[in-house]
Amino acid sequence: MASVDVGEVELEFACPRCGAGARATIEAVRMLPVIDCPACGERSGVDLEAFSAQVTAAEASAKAARRKRKGP
Repeated sequence: MASVDVGEVELEFACPRCGAGARATIEAVRMLPVIDCPACGERSGVDLEAFSAQVTAAEASAKAARRKRKGP
């Protein structure tokens, strides 16, 4: 089965300073694993273990949606 491209999927990351949510695509975080908080301006590194789990979940969801579209 072909790989599922989830690079354009947006994930949300909580700012460690203020707790606000910052959104970024998987592709952007893969290229530079740093998030800038839109609320307080804090720049923080992404927890790569948590990010990996989010990417795995996005891929699983995309694969399930593909199977559902194809039908039985």
